[in-house]
Amino acid sequence: MKKALLLIGMLWACLSASAQDLDSLYQVFENNRGEVAYRAALAIDETLGREPNFEADTDKDEIKLKVLRTMILYFFNNNDFQHVVQYSEVGIAHYQKIGDLFNQAGCTMTLANAYQRLGQLDKAIECYNRCNELMDQIGGEMAEINKRYVINNIAEIHLSMGEWETAEEMYRKCIDMLGTVDPADTASNLDLATYYQNLAEVRIAQNNPEAVGFAEQSLELSRKYLDTPHKIINRLMALSKAYHIVGRNDESAALMDEALSIAKENGETFLETSIYIQKGDFTKAIVMADENHFDELLQEALEGAYQAERERNPKLALEYYERSMMMKDSVFNENQQQLIRDYQVRYATQEKEHALAMEQEKSKRNKMYVIVLAVVAALLLLIAFIWYRLAQARKRRAEELAHLNATKDRLLSIVSHDVRTPVGAMCQVMRDLTDNYDGMVETDRKAKLVMLRTSSEALNDRMENIIHWVKGELENSKVEPVDFNLSDLVDGCIKEQAMVIDAKSLKVSNEVSKVMMAHDDANVVRLVMQNLLSNAVKFSYPDGEVSVKAEEKGGRIWIEVSDNGMGIGEKKLEKIFKFMTSSASGTGGETGTGIGLFVSKHLVDKIGSEISVSSVKDEGTVVRFSVSAH
Repeated sequence: MKKALLLIGMLWACLSASAQDLDSLYQVFENNRGEVAYRAALAIDETLGREPNFEADTDKDEIKLKVLRTMILYFFNNNDFQHVVQYSEVGIAHYQKIGDLFNQAGCTMTLANAYQRLGQLDKAIECYNRCNELMDQIGGEMAEINKRYVINNIAEIHLSMGEWETAEEMYRKCIDMLGTVDPADTASNLDLATYYQNLAEVRIAQNNPEAVGFAEQSLELSRKYLDTPHKIINRLMALSKAYHIVGRNDESAALMDEALSIAKENGETFLETSIYIQKGDFTKAIVMADENHFDELLQEALEGAYQAERERNPKLALEYYERSMMMKDSVFNENQQQLIRDYQVRYATQEKEHALAMEQEKSKRNKMYVIVLAVVAALLLLIAFIWYRLAQARKRRAEELAHLNATKDRLLSIVSHDVRTPVGAMCQVMRDLTDNYDGMVETDRKAKLVMLRTSSEALNDRMENIIHWVKGELENSKVEPVDFNLSDLVDGCIKEQAMVIDAKSLKVSNEVSKVMMAHDDANVVRLVMQNLLSNAVKFSYPDGEVSVKAEEKGGRIWIEVSDNGMGIGEKKLEKIFKFMTSSASGTGGETGTGIGLFVSKHLVDKIGSEISVSSVKDEGTVVRFSVSAH
């Protein structure tokens, strides 16, 4: 207790409202009770320059909520949104514990706003949706007002993503919810000013002169009803952009100068950064956004700087571009897009759904081309990922340089020969389809589609092996054992080879017991089985036989894949699992990378098993490996 009191005294004496000091004081408050907790709470209020609104005998839970509100407001006003997130989550958990739905919703809205400022739009929308659910539970006039605020904030996200129609629809919904505004109702008039500005922003994004009318009404209402400096700055910026659209450039510049002056006077760092971006002073904007962790503004400033420097300084422009791309990867992801789509469905009309269905119908032909482009993009991302990880590994492990260089050379060889070739062929087929689709007979179209399917499936198998091999080389992935039916897994692998099996008239039999259960990593076992079956089919002569058997011994199941194909020579057999082993052509002229058995050996080692190959040239091959029994 003495140590805690000493810490409070030291921090209180400094009275420096640094985040670190506030964090330390709050931890003292959380970890103690009685006098120590009370003095820590007093120190927090004193540090933030606020009069305490509690007494020594006030319940600790009540003090906690008062302290949290004070700290969240302080961090929000100082644009420290990471700390807003931290303490808002603490507040939400506490309000949920005591069943205070209204304050839980308010704290959730603050958390959503902080995530939005940080550019984490997926988390922002998730919080806004949670807030709306809480408001539905609460009901009443105040809940409806807060729902209106939530709709307005989500509309801002749609606007930032260029979804203008959705944003305008939601802004107008807010005005409809507001209803007829009494001139004496200051709060409602200021809300109306916000919605007018938002409609102006939609028109500005479309370069529409109608933005001027909305922006002028917004600024007039804000000034008339003595709005906050923060809001007035926003109104000035919007009207400046609107005047610029219609060529009133002198008035536009004057408004921007006024907005910048107000922002500096009131410590509005976030808006000051936004103004520098709007004025084209990207260097200042980048520095301020970086220092204050304004990720969304930093992204915007980097893109603006790139466009500004493209002609004057290409090297500097490239640096801005690369940094911008790195940020985009972290800000926009698949989960964000899914959350946004989910929210759009909630407000979409039947007419929009019909229009979307029509658009999807029109784009069916192009989907195949999009799939090919997606495969190519995934391949490029994979190569970039591998290069990045290899560069990091060279810094950490100099002694593995030779091995990493060999890995890199092998992968580039595989990509350039065995992946680029089928991708090029697929692109050629797609060009033939798209250029000559209407002139083709149905049989030619189907033949082209069969070619695409065969090539894409082969490419997918190669990519799976490459990905699993790369994962094994670059990261320590964990084994995740589950119970599964081994016979069903084998049937699935055989079905994937059905086209080649039928083409060669092979007899492939699954002799594994229908009730045999295994307990191992099913994904690993499936990939190994796919590789072994693929090799057996590849090196079997037409009308040949391939069989899969399994027997249980000592808690393990031994799986055997055998064929009566072309077999493997003794010299080749000695190094069959080595990394640099090349692949021979199959009996039907099939080509491969030679990485399949190497990856299989790597995966079998990962699950604590072993694999062996026995073969006689021109007589056939038998491969055995084991998995854990159920």
